[in-house]
Amino acid sequence: MQQKKQILTLITLLFFTQLTINSQNTITGYIRDASTGAPVEFAQAAIMQPADSSLITGALTDSRGRFEINTSHSGESILRLSYIGYDNLYQTVELNPGTNRVGYINLSPAVTELGEVQVTAAAALFRSEADRRIYNVENITIAEGGTAVQLLETLPSIQVDEEGNISMRGSGNILIYINGRPTNLSSDDTESILEQFPANAIREVELITNPSARYDAEGVGGIINIVLREQRLQGINGQFNLSVGTGNKYTFGTNLNMRQNNWNHFLSYSYQYREFWEENDTWRETSLPGFSPIVDQDYYTENFNHSHLVRLGTEYELNDNSSVRLYSSLNARGRDRERIYNIRNLSAPNMLDSMYTRLLEEDQSRVNYEIGAGYNFNNGNGQALSLNATAAWDSQDRIEYFTQNYFIDDLDGGLTEISEKFEDQFYERPLTSRMLVFDIDYEQNAGDALKIETGLKATLRNDDRSQNFGWRHDVSQPFQERILNGIPVNNQFIRDENIYGAYFILSNNNTDNGNNRFSYMAGIRAELSEIKTYQESGLRAGFLQDDAFIPAVDTSTTNHYFDLFPSLFLSFEISPNQDIQANYSRRIRRPGVGAMMPFLNAQDFYNLRLGNPYLEAAYTNNYELNYIRAWERYMVTGSLFHRHTTNGITRLFVPFEQGTMVTWTNAATTNSTGFELINYFTLNSNFDATLTGNYFYSMVEGELEGSEYKNESYSWNLNLMTNINIPRWFRTQLSTSYWGPRVIPQGEIKPVFSMNVGLRRNVLNNQGTISLNVSDVFNTRRFTLETNDGNVYQKRDFTRESRIATISFTWRFRNFREQVERAGPNGIDGDINGLF
Repeated sequence: MQQKKQILTLITLLFFTQLTINSQNTITGYIRDASTGAPVEFAQAAIMQPADSSLITGALTDSRGRFEINTSHSGESILRLSYIGYDNLYQTVELNPGTNRVGYINLSPAVTELGEVQVTAAAALFRSEADRRIYNVENITIAEGGTAVQLLETLPSIQVDEEGNISMRGSGNILIYINGRPTNLSSDDTESILEQFPANAIREVELITNPSARYDAEGVGGIINIVLREQRLQGINGQFNLSVGTGNKYTFGTNLNMRQNNWNHFLSYSYQYREFWEENDTWRETSLPGFSPIVDQDYYTENFNHSHLVRLGTEYELNDNSSVRLYSSLNARGRDRERIYNIRNLSAPNMLDSMYTRLLEEDQSRVNYEIGAGYNFNNGNGQALSLNATAAWDSQDRIEYFTQNYFIDDLDGGLTEISEKFEDQFYERPLTSRMLVFDIDYEQNAGDALKIETGLKATLRNDDRSQNFGWRHDVSQPFQERILNGIPVNNQFIRDENIYGAYFILSNNNTDNGNNRFSYMAGIRAELSEIKTYQESGLRAGFLQDDAFIPAVDTSTTNHYFDLFPSLFLSFEISPNQDIQANYSRRIRRPGVGAMMPFLNAQDFYNLRLGNPYLEAAYTNNYELNYIRAWERYMVTGSLFHRHTTNGITRLFVPFEQGTMVTWTNAATTNSTGFELINYFTLNSNFDATLTGNYFYSMVEGELEGSEYKNESYSWNLNLMTNINIPRWFRTQLSTSYWGPRVIPQGEIKPVFSMNVGLRRNVLNNQGTISLNVSDVFNTRRFTLETNDGNVYQKRDFTRESRIATISFTWRFRNFREQVERAGPNGIDGDINGLF
């Protein structure tokens, strides 16, 4: 208790530091699109010397198009306003002590005449800022009509494996944000929930590869922030879209917005129905005694998914400086799945001894609900305050039915069923999850050069998961409890996780005068973690403790720890279009609820999984060095990164007669190093290309069951995206990805190649858009894994339906206008670093 009081006192002192700072000259204003009246977000406002047009300082506009510049400079100055795809605007202003308001200023889209056709510049695929890369995904034609996962896998730095797991720069421990807010997605259900988000609902994707102290310390691999579409145009505006894909894939969505005076209301809805198939073949050979020499296993799956996603909210601007916001979302989805397993035991190739067949029928329904409120304040004198509260609920009903038959060789070229080994099974896995998030953020400019940021956050989460497994040999008999490998399967697991955090950041501005080209951002984040787990009374489980599997009754664990997470960002402007950046942060990986559940996942009797409630957190030090250089038609971004992890969470494979059991333990130290190179090239207004290459190397060492080990792995990939505009006809987009062979401990993942192509054409006087895209054109997206430890050789081939053709139609009404309508490839912004 005394420790908590000390922490609270420290947090309070940090938060209220520098609440009063000397006044300075401030200029504020709003930038609008001259043709639509829409706010222009991320536009650049700069103050320049009237004598030689040298840069003094500047700022970017927020989501309302508002900018605020604080400077000690006074007197006559030049205000320059600019944004990609718009004509620059210059205005003479007089800076007086206090606040100078220039009101609303309109920027006109830049237009190039090509005969009778007008082609205006589109936003580039991405732009770089101090701590992130922001991808303008509205212009990614190849993902239209698809899901958020399909969109993410088209972006550089992001990989999606055969099971839909998302990783960034080779790390799978990432956080997913929606509109800058953490979601109630857990690490073991991210893909299934993102599959329900249509790609057409997403405006931008931000990749924060090395988050600062401002963000949660969780997520070793970084943060992916998905920014959904919202409009702020006056009046009633909206769009409808409809997509149809091969293999029975349908999407319908609408996005409506009404803005009147200080009120802004929005409503969006989407419905998806998607069918897709999966195939898997696994071949295993072993020389271990007591095991079948050869196991040949395959399965074929048909999935039938449907979902409804509703988002609504309202925002009220109290005055020019403050606003309040309420919002909610509902995601209801279901899945029916049918899978056929064939498991063959062979004494030698082509010599079948016995065979299992398993038929799976699954019914799953899941509902996520979220509600939130927020308050934002900016007084125009360098002070800003943000208050937010979010509550989220998640519930799932999931039941699987299995029918299993067993056959043996009848020594006459056929198979004989053994009726005594017939099994009828059910497997039920309900879950509920609740989360509350409260946060407050405050920032204050300290003179011309310094900025202070501080904040508090509390994240409270409860997970309740159960599984019930029953089996019987005779369908007329009641179900019995299943015991596998000596461990009862039925169980309930409850976990409470409370995280309390506070941060303090001090930064300068590399544009406080014309000569200072160096900037920094130093921060410290403190987090207090409380994690409690509990097994319901009367239920049993088995888990790994002291290197032995033991049964447990009424098991509970409690873990408290307090950690500090420093971060440091340095940037030096070599020239106006050339930057070098170095940054560091300390991160944490807390064990997920799926890895901690101390009971068996028995969906596949040959590949069992068992959680470990005694897992501890792993810690990582992240280092990153970036170089950014821009020319008139070419831009290059190079990144060198290194991650050092201690107390790492690793998998432990335990063989048994029928197959393999997998559990988790803290037994690893990991060093990962990688290099990323992004090349952006534009030939003219009708062609641009982005080529990205990544290389990853990882070395893992530790001790398991008394034996030391050391494993190395490496991988690389290439991604090429090109945009070609054919005037009067359409715009085409081509994306090609190649994942090189990935060397892993005891094996290799074979290379994967895929190509996507898309076409887009505006119709109905630019109020409508028709697009056609085909994913994995050559049907080459297949995953093959081979492992060999001297005793066991295994090869796994997995294929998910990937060659899909989709046609989409979007209709916009009233004065709704997407950024994509500033159509056609563009050049490069001169202020490439995003900071003046």
